[in-house]
Amino acid sequence: MGLMNRLADARRQPGHITPDEMDKSVNSQGQRSRIGRYRATTAHMLREGRGNPLKIAVPAYESFTTDGTADNTETFNLAHSVTDTPVTQPVVVWLDGAYYGTPDAVDFDADTIDVTDSGTASNVHVYYISDAAASLEIRKAASNADTGSQRVYTGNLGLIHEAPQIEQPEYLRLNQTPLHPWIGTDMTVDVYLDAPYTVRWTDNDGDGTEPTNALLHVPAMIGQSEISGLTSAVGADMGRQ
Repeated sequence: MGLMNRLADARRQPGHITPDEMDKSVNSQGQRSRIGRYRATTAHMLREGRGNPLKIAVPAYESFTTDGTADNTETFNLAHSVTDTPVTQPVVVWLDGAYYGTPDAVDFDADTIDVTDSGTASNVHVYYISDAAASLEIRKAASNADTGSQRVYTGNLGLIHEAPQIEQPEYLRLNQTPLHPWIGTDMTVDVYLDAPYTVRWTDNDGDGTEPTNALLHVPAMIGQSEISGLTSAVGADMGRQ
């Protein structure tokens, strides 16, 4: 039986590739950086089209320290713009390792937040959605670097973060070849970002915080097993693009 017939017969179920399954990294501001890598252990088929929305919200990260007065409400100035996104919580805050949630106030014009600390000298971890221009790219790649990689998505977060994604969803367009949507065993899905702000998946103070307002859900049909010959065929297909 040919490869395409075996792919058609393969058992798989709908799901998503999310940051929970990725090896995550901190970006370098102003440089194209890989912020996430997912390695497939079975055959995957990425789902394309408007009916399979790609959910995206990648927060900027900043940290501050509260002053020496307990129960004092402080205003913190964010280094980058914050937008009132319709997709997720615009800002989430942690005080040390405790989830604070939404700030007391957010000034979207002045790019400031208000936070009240019942203690003193606490770490203030802020994850916020910015409308600053930033390029997000998703690529599939073979484990053999010589085989190369292929883009499956690119977009400007500055526009995406402000768009009503329920009514105007982002989605994959994978129609270059019949194997364009496919990912073989041991291939990776890599997420790259070029942004003026820092993106972290946890803080660097050891407080164990996380961006609960982050969204990066790549729709896929997840196979239950390997498919012999798929990885090499996809690698060869990418090499011809």
